[in-house]
Amino acid sequence: MTSTPSLFSRVRTRLSRTPSAAPRPGAPIPADGIPGRWLRVTAEPTPGEQPLDREGTDPTEAAAVRAGWLLLDAHERLSKRGADRVFGHETEAWHAYAEETIGELTYTLSDGKQLVPETRKNRLRFRRTLDFARHGEVVFDVGFGRGLLAAQLIKDRGVQSYHGIDVVDRYVPIATDLFRVNDLSPESLNLEVGDLYELTRERIEETGATLVICCEVLEHVPDAELALKTLAESLPEGADLLFSVPMHGRIESEWGHVSVFDVARLKAMLAGAGLYAHHVEPLANAWSLVVASRDPGPSRRVREATGRSRRSVSVPLSSHRDFVYVDAAEMSAVGPATVTARPTLAICSVSSGGGVSFPVTSLEALRLRFRFTDPGTVTQIVATAHAGDEVVARWTWKPRPGQLTAGVTTTTSMRPGETSTMFVGGRHDRADRADRIDVTCTLSGDADATFNLKAAYLP
Repeated sequence: MTSTPSLFSRVRTRLSRTPSAAPRPGAPIPADGIPGRWLRVTAEPTPGEQPLDREGTDPTEAAAVRAGWLLLDAHERLSKRGADRVFGHETEAWHAYAEETIGELTYTLSDGKQLVPETRKNRLRFRRTLDFARHGEVVFDVGFGRGLLAAQLIKDRGVQSYHGIDVVDRYVPIATDLFRVNDLSPESLNLEVGDLYELTRERIEETGATLVICCEVLEHVPDAELALKTLAESLPEGADLLFSVPMHGRIESEWGHVSVFDVARLKAMLAGAGLYAHHVEPLANAWSLVVASRDPGPSRRVREATGRSRRSVSVPLSSHRDFVYVDAAEMSAVGPATVTARPTLAICSVSSGGGVSFPVTSLEALRLRFRFTDPGTVTQIVATAHAGDEVVARWTWKPRPGQLTAGVTTTTSMRPGETSTMFVGGRHDRADRADRIDVTCTLSGDADATFNLKAAYLP
């Protein structure tokens, strides 16, 4: 009978063995090349008939709303970091506007308790809400929280009457005291514990409200579609609804946020609630802001809304605006190749590894025009930008069967890191330092390949 080793002896044997080497990790993926780093990983569009957007009757306003949806969609398809890179200069201009125009509040309550001041992003959200409120109007706020937005509405916009509900009862005394320490006393002020789902038109109508606000609430409720429909059905005649939710892919670390909102969902929610969007914007790279009503006509509120100054924040994307066309006489052979200059082009005959080289003064973009008279057995074409002995950018094209045809002219353009219809950009490091471009070919056979080449570049 074979004996079974004891647990102790098995453990001792394992501990006494020489540990095996850990498996070697694969080659690290460059951080910028990880999917989702800049462009977010999102669902692919599904084929099929697309529903019509619910739009108002004014074509100018409808066009502005379409542009707002498109801009919001662009933000949501970019990572937060990517959107900061693309839209940061515009966002900073809005932040500056908010800091220059929004009033300062006292955050110390009567009992000495200190409320946490709002973040820079929230102050911009408050500022944009103020932009759509009118002096002297009546506001009904769903989810007033600690009362900071309400305080800004009273202090900076001079609303005549403010009515707010919130499901958290402890917010009522906090907000009331906040108004007291800031000497804010509108003609009418009413804060109550209340549930969004229990709102009715009669309840809001009796306050005389012309603007209903519901900011940072819908992401907390179990049925956002029903919540928005309830708000829509509760809107008094002629009243507007301003609401905001976190942009898709933003503020997702908040535990109490139970669902997410992308452009498609917001459009469907508005249509399901019988609302027309009069204004849509991405706000602070964090929220989606919507002004809507049940009236399809143009919104006076949106037309009269205030905003930041017209100061331009556009930044030139190019140091130079004109392409430099390379003189064929400046093109020379590199590797096993011969280059013959003609008045407008260079004729190149290359063996595998050979190509053509020409000088550049710096490089933002490269344009090449090929016309193969004999493509031979070309399997790969590589364009390499050099700064002295250093490679600063590279693009690779592996032609598919039939892509290289004798007598057919092919033109392509390249920018560092980007992929064109033919060339795939590789790693790059300050291509603006480039002083030379090499274009080389790899062939699978012994026969040479012959082609005409023209080149131009944007310094």
